[in-house]
Amino acid sequence: MAETNLKRTTIMAEEEMLYKIEQIARREGKSKAAIIREALVAYVAVAEAEQPPDDPLLRLIGLAGETAVPTDMANGQDESDILENIDPRYGFALRDEKDPA
Repeated sequence: MAETNLKRTTIMAEEEMLYKIEQIARREGKSKAAIIREALVAYVAVAEAEQPPDDPLLRLIGLAGETAVPTDMANGQDESDILENIDPRYGFALRDEKDPA
């Protein structure tokens, strides 16, 4: 990680957690800040793998969501399919059956 793009922030943590972080930092020869940054990177990677951020471009082409399936736009119903599936917030995407809109 490039140290030039770092921004300062403040966190609150329990004393026991800070002690454990300090022990890990000493053992690995790193700063407490480096240990916390590494933990944040690992946490965010897992969180994004479990729930990727919503990508409006994928919604636009109908590839986002659990029910996304390729759309056959050559079925003679192009205009009605497009108009029926336009979401005012996300653009064109097949609507989930759970979404009554």
